[in-house]
This record gives sequence, C-alpha cells and structure tokens, in this order.
Amino acid sequence: MPRDQQKYQKALMKKHSKQKAAAKTHNARQASSSLSLQTIIRNAHTYPLLECLITPDWEKSEQGLMQILVPRQQPDGNICLGFYLIDHYCLGLKNTLGKVNISSEIYRTDVLPTLYHGEVPEKCSPELAHQMIYQAIDYAAQFGFEPEKDFVLTQNVLVPRGELAEPYQLTFGKNGKPFFISGPHDNVGRILRQLDKTAGPGNYDYLAIAPPF
Repeated sequence: MPRDQQKYQKALMKKHSKQKAAAKTHNARQASSSLSLQTIIRNAHTYPLLECLITPDWEKSEQGLMQILVPRQQPDGNICLGFYLIDHYCLGLKNTLGKVNISSEIYRTDVLPTLYHGEVPEKCSPELAHQMIYQAIDYAAQFGFEPEKDFVLTQNVLVPRGELAEPYQLTFGKNGKPFFISGPHDNVGRILRQLDKTAGPGNYDYLAIAPPF
C-alpha cells in the first residue's frame, strides 16, 4: 500500500503539472480577447455559481488527497473555474489552477473527465467545498505550510470566507496528527524539518521512498 500511495501521488501530480501547463497555453491564446484570465478570475466571485464537485468517495481516500472543482458562469455564458487539490492529511492546499472561457460542452466532455481522470465526481454543497478548502489551509498553517502560490488568483473563484456556514465536522491529519505522504515534487527534507519544528519529533507520521535528508 505505501508504494501504491506513492504511485498515486506521482501520477496525480504529473497529471496536474500537465494540466497547469495546458491551462497556461490555453490562457495565453486568450490574451488577445477582451477579458484576460486574470480579469475573469479576479471577478469570478461575482458570477453565478454553477455547482461544486469533489472526488468520489473522498471520505474513504487512503492518500489524503481530494480534488474540488468550483465552476462559475461568465457574463458571456462561458464557464470559468477554480480547481483545488487538497491534502487533508498534512499540506492543505497542495495545488490549484484556474481556467476561463470554457464552453458548456467542453466543460462536460473534456474538462471534467480530464481533471477527474475519467472518474465521475460527486456533487457536494458549496458549504462542504468551501469549508474543506478553507479548513485544510488552516490545518496546514498550524505547521507552517502555506497554500500553493496560485491560490492568490484562484481564491477569487470562491465565496469569501464568512459568507457560508461551516456546518461539517471535518477531520484533518490521520490518527490525530499530521501524516505527510511525499509526492514527486515535494521537498521532503524541508517539509520534515518544518514538521519537526512545528509539530515536534514523534508528533507526526510520514511516508517517503527517497531519503529525506
């Protein structure tokens, strides 16, 4: 199982790297349009929320990872979205990306299958999606981990914190403490040193194939 977890993270992060590169290429092509990626995303919280989606059977995940999608309808009828990869065992918001100017057909036939690797995501309440994202960030912050840098932009797709109730009893970490499962792009040594500093030796678990130092 540990090696399966490593393979899962590696495949998932590789897929997200490709998605982010493709998104940047796509968005570069939109530069000549009247509404840029940054303009649309920064105003996205004012657009109608279409739905919220989450990884199927996310409560049973053994990797501690889940993917949350928040799409909104642009004024021109196209769709913009924020995508959030959550590590609720340790690192919080591990990856995020924004996409804009997506037609409804492409959203259903291409974007969803690509982001969820062919699985059918579950619909969830806006309250659950937002509470999971915000509280995962809070949990990681206890140990000195900040959200992925692109959250500066994609946070604008979300409903601002405080405007939605947080009614769910969500659990973070595993067995009452952080559990770091290293991915292919993680600086294992830095993360473990941070956990030593903030959680304290013996107060966290980790799974890493490569030597941490």
